[in-house]
Amino acid sequence: MLDKVYSSSSTRHSRLLILVSLALLSMGLISGCASSIVVKPDIPSPLVKRLPLNTNLVYSDTFKNYLYVENEKKRGSMKSIDFTDAQAAMFEQVFGSLTNLVDSADPSKNLSIEPEILDFQYSAPSETKLKQYEIWIKYRLKLRDGNNARIADWTIKGYGKTPTSMLTSAPSAFNAATNIALRDVGAQLSIRFPQQTVVKTLLAGGAPPTIPEPEPEPEEQLQVAANTDESGATAAFLDQLPDIEDAEAGDSISAPDAFPEVTDDSSEGEEDLIETDYEDNDET
Repeated sequence: MLDKVYSSSSTRHSRLLILVSLALLSMGLISGCASSIVVKPDIPSPLVKRLPLNTNLVYSDTFKNYLYVENEKKRGSMKSIDFTDAQAAMFEQVFGSLTNLVDSADPSKNLSIEPEILDFQYSAPSETKLKQYEIWIKYRLKLRDGNNARIADWTIKGYGKTPTSMLTSAPSAFNAATNIALRDVGAQLSIRFPQQTVVKTLLAGGAPPTIPEPEPEPEEQLQVAANTDESGATAAFLDQLPDIEDAEAGDSISAPDAFPEVTDDSSEGEEDLIETDYEDNDET
């Protein structure tokens, strides 16, 4: 009789441990769940009018080989994240819809655009105690005219958070949040690009004034540092970033303003991957 009692108690105890472990794994609290994530592009074409400009996209080796590596041992949500293909897909979808993409050697080229990653940050539920994964990406876009003269530098940032229904695993959650952040960047570009002074000048057949070439930055300043804020506070730097020219202070444009809605059809009832009110970071 006692053997049966102890056996039953042991079984219940084992089941309880399994359930607790699974719950911790789903929230990213066990270091063993950290993984190397490759973001699968999910970037639709924006609904915009094509401009009569021939544009060439320039990707540096740093951009093409970008990999965020988490070096802070206390952060166990991921080992690394590679969103190179996803960000390239975003820029190609946006500028391929806004303009005619041409080869760098094409004599009809009006404009060259080179994107550069300035910063990447993230947060996970285990750090913020919020039921969401968040991604922040900051870019610089370097613009040159058909004669390769530097005519503008724009800084733009994107934010994405994972819908609650996507919290089944850290990799899928980071994948969704990164695509939402990239869509945010794409939406802002889609709406604001035609409004920029240099673009209007090129469309009118004029030559935008050139700007000085930047001074080379020290090598250590070019490194993208990991977010090691132990308190879990995330991306305070976003509040101080300038948007691209002519943007109102504090103005932000959510992805649905430019992109058609695309839902995740893998599970019925799941929320759209596009956030319509992403500035509410305190939602639980």
